[in-house]
Amino acid sequence: MSPRDSSKTVYIEHLGCAKNQVDLEVMGARLQEAGWTWLDDPADAGLILVNTCGFIEPAQEESIDTTLALLAAHPGVPVAMTGCLAQRFSAELSEGMPELAGIFGNREPDRIAEFVDRLSGGDCVVWLPEGREEPTDAPRSRLLSHPASAYVKIAEGCDHHCSFCAIPAIRGTLRVRSRTSVLKEFRELRQRGIHEFNLVAQDLAAWRDNSDGEGFLSLVDTLLAEPGEFWLRPLYLYPDQFPLELVRRSVQDPRLLPYFDLSFQHGSPEILRRMGRPGTPEGYLELIAGIREINPDASLRSSFIVGFPGETAEHLQQLTDFLAAATLEWVGVFEFSPQTGTGAAAIRKGVVPDSEKTRRRLLVESIQEPIVTARLTRHVGSHLPVLIEERI
Repeated sequence: MSPRDSSKTVYIEHLGCAKNQVDLEVMGARLQEAGWTWLDDPADAGLILVNTCGFIEPAQEESIDTTLALLAAHPGVPVAMTGCLAQRFSAELSEGMPELAGIFGNREPDRIAEFVDRLSGGDCVVWLPEGREEPTDAPRSRLLSHPASAYVKIAEGCDHHCSFCAIPAIRGTLRVRSRTSVLKEFRELRQRGIHEFNLVAQDLAAWRDNSDGEGFLSLVDTLLAEPGEFWLRPLYLYPDQFPLELVRRSVQDPRLLPYFDLSFQHGSPEILRRMGRPGTPEGYLELIAGIREINPDASLRSSFIVGFPGETAEHLQQLTDFLAAATLEWVGVFEFSPQTGTGAAAIRKGVVPDSEKTRRRLLVESIQEPIVTARLTRHVGSHLPVLIEERI
C-alpha cells in the first residue's frame, strides 16, 4: 500500500532531542497542509514516519529497534525513517532494511510532503535535501511540549569540531535564522498562549544575525523588548563563548530565567584537549563563580562523558574533583560512544571496556547526587512562580 493510495493518515514517532522535536512538529504541520491527518496511534495510520536520533550508539539502536517494531506490528503500512540516523546512515539503512518505504534526511524537514509524494510503494526512496543557507520560517500547528511551553530553534548545525561528536556530519555546518524570523515566530506563539520559550540550537552562543553581525545577546534583548509576561529559557550554550552579560540580563529582567546549560564534558585538562575542547577546568570554575557572583539564584546544568579513550583513574579523579568544586544544580553523565568518522572513534589506545564505562558513570552519578540535593535545598521556604505542566 502506498501513501498516495491510503486515506492520507500519518503517525510520526518522536525520538531524540528537543531540536528533533521541533523538526517533527514542522513535518507534521507541513503534512497537514498537504491534506494529511496527523494521528496519535500508528494502528490507524496509512503511513508511519520514525523521526530517528543518531547522536550516540544507544540512540541509534533505539531508532532501529523502534522502526523494526513498527514494521512488524503494522504489516502492509509503509514505514519511512526521517531525522538524524536517516541523514547519517542512509546508504546502510536502505541496504540493510529494504522493507522501508523511504529515508528522508534532516536538513529540510519542511519539505516532508515532497518526500512523501515520492514514495511509490516499491523500492526504498532515499532523499537527503542539502539544506538552505538560512533555515526558513516553519510554522507549527501542533506542539508536543507541555501546555504553554514551546521549543524555538534559532539555528541549525554546528561549526565546532569536538573529537567525540558527529553533529556537524549529521546536521551540517552552522546556519542561523534571522532575528526577524525568530521574532515573528515568538509573537505568533505568544498569541497561541505560549508562556515559556525554550531557545534551542547546538550552540546558542554561536548565533549571529546575518544582517548586522550582532550576537546572541542582541537576540535576547530583542525578545525581552516585547511587552507582557513570558519566560525565556536559553538551552545549550558552549561554555567557551558564554557571554556573562546574559547573566546580568537575568538580574535586570526576571523573564529571562537564570538557567544555563553549559556542556563542560570533563574535568581533566588532558581529556578536554583530546576531546578538542578549548577550555580548561580552571577556566570553567571561574565561569561558574562569575555567573553565581552576578546572579546567586542561577541554576547550572552540564553534561560529562566518562570512558573517553585514554581516560585513567587519575583523569576520573580530576573529573570528580571538578564536580565537587563546581557544585552544579544538575548533571547528565554519559558513557563514551565512538561515532563513525570522528577523531575519537579512530583512537585505539586506551579504549575503556564497556563495563568499566558503566562503573565510572555510576560512580560519578553517586558523587553528584548529594551535590544536587544540597544545591536545591537552598530553595526550601522560597515562594517561586511555576508553570503547571500536567495533572497527576
